[in-house]
Amino acid sequence: MWHILGVGAIGMRWARKLALAGEQVELILRNEEKLDAFTQAGSGVHFLKDEQKEFIPFAATHVAAPDLQINNLILCTKSYSLIEAFQAARAKIRPDANLVLLCNGYGPQQSIAAEATDLRVWGASTTNGANIPSPFILHLAGDGETLVGALNEAANRSPCPLLNLPRHTETKDMEGTLWRKLAINACINPLTALHGVTNGALARDAQLYRSMSEVAEEIEELATQMGKPLFDQPLAEAVRAVCLQTENNRSSMLEDYTLGRATEIGEITGTLVRLANKAGVNFAKNRQLLDYLTTE
Repeated sequence: MWHILGVGAIGMRWARKLALAGEQVELILRNEEKLDAFTQAGSGVHFLKDEQKEFIPFAATHVAAPDLQINNLILCTKSYSLIEAFQAARAKIRPDANLVLLCNGYGPQQSIAAEATDLRVWGASTTNGANIPSPFILHLAGDGETLVGALNEAANRSPCPLLNLPRHTETKDMEGTLWRKLAINACINPLTALHGVTNGALARDAQLYRSMSEVAEEIEELATQMGKPLFDQPLAEAVRAVCLQTENNRSSMLEDYTLGRATEIGEITGTLVRLANKAGVNFAKNRQLLDYLTTE
């Protein structure tokens, strides 16, 4: 059985993938109140794609449930909550379990992998898109690719999980994958939030594409300075391809910013700004985005 902790857009999307692949799935809600809300909503998730509608029921529990035992866990909270969520579930995770960390940002994943040496810790990076128009309703907005790879030695010695899911591939360079995903997110998410647009607008609108390219150029300079290469092609071109692939997607940062919730700007752009400060790289465009989206 797979458990999913973090029942947001990505968590619900992975619950669907696993269910369609014939896996048993149980959602882990934050507390009894959230579990009650899920039960009252029908104990399942409504999935929307184009004109199609689909309802899938799921078993569910909450993180403090006394009988909860976890053998396989996908942890997909916001990046700023990842370590706290892991610690809340830590006692329920059996030794040698598979722990898949699927979130934005860069750093919390490596911290958990270094601490949880008794678990097989994997990272995952995806270009799938999804939005939540209302609780336990998910709009599927783009079928991307997912890479899964080991983050600690226990995982390195084990077979890679989730490869039975469509468009899932193992990578032997998860560290590099997370670094490249950070760069892509830093180009897309802040600008979509700032301008209130879907991903596709960054590729199709000339002015927005120019702004995105300026952000990407700074990140490429930082990557070169740090000796951590990104792509064979310019970063702006790689980002444009992702934007076109997920053109109808509203980034998680856009959703959070629009609703007045905390965003992951500190874990995405903020991480790069801190690295740029250490490297002495001019990072004016990215710093402007961080300052604006942090203070507004």
